[in-house]
Amino acid sequence: MANESKTTKIIRWTARITSAVTALIILMFFIGEDYEEGYQPLLNLSLKNSLLMVAFFALWLGLILGWKWELKGGLLTICGLAAFYLINYLFSGSFPRGPFFLIFASPGFLYLYLGIACRKPGWI
Repeated sequence: MANESKTTKIIRWTARITSAVTALIILMFFIGEDYEEGYQPLLNLSLKNSLLMVAFFALWLGLILGWKWELKGGLLTICGLAAFYLINYLFSGSFPRGPFFLIFASPGFLYLYLGIACRKPGWI
């Protein structure tokens, strides 16, 4: 990272800051929901909602892991997003409306770019 360009540094810190903010917002949603309704509803989720929760957790975890492992974090974030959309489509026949899930996953696309652009030669 010592000889990286200024553009790469800007993209890296943009990805890190936006992923931290996004991960915090997601965490606040979950804590707020649990505080208001208690933890009991989490134990009684439908199959669809359980699968969506796992996919969204993968997205969230990718945002966190991207700080250290950009390629892996980006892939996990994007795979979590794709799984979320696929599961929603399989159960309801439509994709989620609005740009919000794509916005939540946008740091993952930056991580993916950094992971590919900054990988070492010979690394697969």
